[in-house]
Amino acid sequence: MALDPQLTSQLALAFAGALMGALFGGFARWTGAHNDRRLRLTLDLYNEFHSPLFNHVRIAAHDALSGGASMPAAYASASIEQREAIASVVHFWEKVAQLLRVGALDEKLLRRFFGQYARWWSELLCEKQGALADPEWGATLTDINYLFGRLKRTKREGSRR
Repeated sequence: MALDPQLTSQLALAFAGALMGALFGGFARWTGAHNDRRLRLTLDLYNEFHSPLFNHVRIAAHDALSGGASMPAAYASASIEQREAIASVVHFWEKVAQLLRVGALDEKLLRRFFGQYARWWSELLCEKQGALADPEWGATLTDINYLFGRLKRTKREGSRR
């Protein structure tokens, strides 16, 4: 028994339509969930940065780094408490840099939340002579410097991609 060609055609089109709907619906759902994760992670970093504990850590790190020496030299001559503070700040920025590189953060919101701090911390961590070339800290500070460069972009520069 042969199937009617018109019925076969309609069944094939219905199957193709259902398959396309499922694929596009799944993609839309995945994209929405991905954007929600990026937003949530960006907000979590903002909350971590402004937590009372990390605020004290940032103040201690600033005090240790504001003497004029490069970050590696300041770290080497700092007290244990100051070293912990410097390391905590450096590793926070390193974490943000790596998450941005893999696309896990909302860059526009990140720029809005952290752009002003990038200008300030860049000077303390990366811009003093020899910091990026240091054998122990150079790779980490280079990643952070990349992040700071992205965060310091203006809105117009960020949209040229």
